[in-house]
Amino acid sequence: MSSGIEDIYFEDALDEPPPKRPRVLSKACEACQIKKSKCDSARPKCGSCQLKGSSCSYRQRGQPGLRPGYGKAVEQRLNSLEENVEKINQTLQDVLEQVRSGTAVSQQSTDKATIAENTQPWQGTQCTLGLSPSASESPSIRPPLFLNDIAPKNGLPPDAIMEQLVDLFFDKVYPWAPIFYRPHFTTNMQSPERQILLHGIVVVAFRYWKHSDPPPELRENYTKSSREKILLETIDTCSLTSTQALSLLAIDALGEGPAHRTWKVMAMLYTAVQELGLTKSRSLIDVEVDTPLVRNEEPNDDLDLSIIEAEEKRRLFWLIYRQDQFSSVSRGQGGTINVHDIHLPYPAGEEEWGVPITPTWFETMPQLRPAITQPPSNILWRYYIDVMVFLDRTNQLLVKPVNLSLPGHCQEWQSSFRRLDTALSSWFENLPREVRDPPELFDPIWVMLHATFHLNKIRMYTVAAFPSTTSPYMKPSPSGRNRCRESVKNVVSLVTSIQPHELEQLSPMFSFVVWVASRSLVILWTSGYEATYGTMPTDLKPMLWTLRQMGTHWPCAQRYVDIIQLIIDTKNNPGGPTGLDIFNDTRRTAYGLQNRLGKLAGNRSNQALMTSFDFLDIPSLDIGGVGLGRSDSFGLGMVDEWL
Repeated sequence: MSSGIEDIYFEDALDEPPPKRPRVLSKACEACQIKKSKCDSARPKCGSCQLKGSSCSYRQRGQPGLRPGYGKAVEQRLNSLEENVEKINQTLQDVLEQVRSGTAVSQQSTDKATIAENTQPWQGTQCTLGLSPSASESPSIRPPLFLNDIAPKNGLPPDAIMEQLVDLFFDKVYPWAPIFYRPHFTTNMQSPERQILLHGIVVVAFRYWKHSDPPPELRENYTKSSREKILLETIDTCSLTSTQALSLLAIDALGEGPAHRTWKVMAMLYTAVQELGLTKSRSLIDVEVDTPLVRNEEPNDDLDLSIIEAEEKRRLFWLIYRQDQFSSVSRGQGGTINVHDIHLPYPAGEEEWGVPITPTWFETMPQLRPAITQPPSNILWRYYIDVMVFLDRTNQLLVKPVNLSLPGHCQEWQSSFRRLDTALSSWFENLPREVRDPPELFDPIWVMLHATFHLNKIRMYTVAAFPSTTSPYMKPSPSGRNRCRESVKNVVSLVTSIQPHELEQLSPMFSFVVWVASRSLVILWTSGYEATYGTMPTDLKPMLWTLRQMGTHWPCAQRYVDIIQLIIDTKNNPGGPTGLDIFNDTRRTAYGLQNRLGKLAGNRSNQALMTSFDFLDIPSLDIGGVGLGRSDSFGLGMVDEWL
């Protein structure tokens, strides 16, 4: 009984305000404080005021510190606020479940009882939050309308916008990055474990958005939030789904152009490839002869996957392999994925998704295959992967250090160059008709296959014709200039055959190829080996136009244009071609160009030069002078042909 009375007294004590401390008088009167004179604090008048006959008053002041009971009162208010926030959160969750289940705001007129039940907690807390009844009834802050109209779920855009982004992805990106089976993807995309893939689609597909709603600022916020979500998810976990999302983030990084971010994302992808064992796929007839004593992979890897999951896993690796090759070429280093570690089938055809087939296994050295009576549906993928292997071999050769003072080293490098050139040419000459001839309908894989082949040729012949450093044993090749110009012409023909609307279905890797061809043509032109009838070579105009068109979706393409336009303006400047020797030095990377040409470019393209790629990108330290000029390096006395 006594305990109940004590509880009642305790509750009453909580309701009563804490007692205030008594106010005390100041020691000095106000007149003495103003004059800053000594005061004896006598009451009712101090001695100084009595002598002067002036009025004397004392001001009250409070005691220092918080009054008793203040901390407990704050704690009570915080507890009450937490309860109200929890009620609001529960109300929002109830309304969200109602919207998802189909009983949305359109049913408010026919189901007022349900809506009133869901909104009662919100109305019960409006007084605590200090909202007036008119404010709580405003459509701008009413929970059901807010969630249904503009509020994102898990940082994603609303469902209507998300569905359009998925359609944009499968229309613009999927043709050259087909890592999902669309029926399987659309059926399961709302599952919690696959939400990360929707963030990846937001990152790559919002660049194609042409509607005014949502506005650009909100689209950028969605994209930034999705980037951060993917990074956090892939750092904490490593699964097939998270790696698929990370590969989409790598596409975004390659298209944006910042080299540091691209390299870091590719490093994360390489780690995921190793952790998931994406380079190897076991079959039922595989017999493992050499067994490692320490291993992380299970002996029955991939045997418990469905046909669709196994195909998505293979396609994911081949996308990462292509991204690795292009990012490695741009930074002047060898690829991180060793081609000799790959034991996978080629991707299956589009109509073979989910169908049991006999796979065709990847071969480390591209072979000259005989003519096929009935070509398979994935024939373009086979040859595209083969030419990517050639890109890897070409890059390995170009970044290989060579001692130019030793004739043996130079002859060995030149012999490797000729063998690779012959193998690449023979491979292309023996392509089947279905691969060599243009298809009836536009196919981004066919375009990238031929573009990558010409990329190999241009890079090799540019180094042969314009080596950054020469010696008696490594001289410029005159035939290399002619072959380089012929390969550039092939890229121009490929570019002019593409319609403007078809450029939206090409990856940023294609803009990299056009940049390579454009820079090589500028080197030929500024070195005196290309005739021109205006301010620039005729073949340069369609390539710059293509880069500008692609720059609307991939910022790196516009940065390539800024670099080339800077050199064109410098070449046509009557003051003299100040920066041409720097630009034409094939040894220099984009960072080297920025260090040397940044002052000439000014504010127009400083950032562009710093974040773009160079087609050769053989690393070198930018110290000392520029070195030999073009006239000194390629004089008439150095025409010995070795190619």
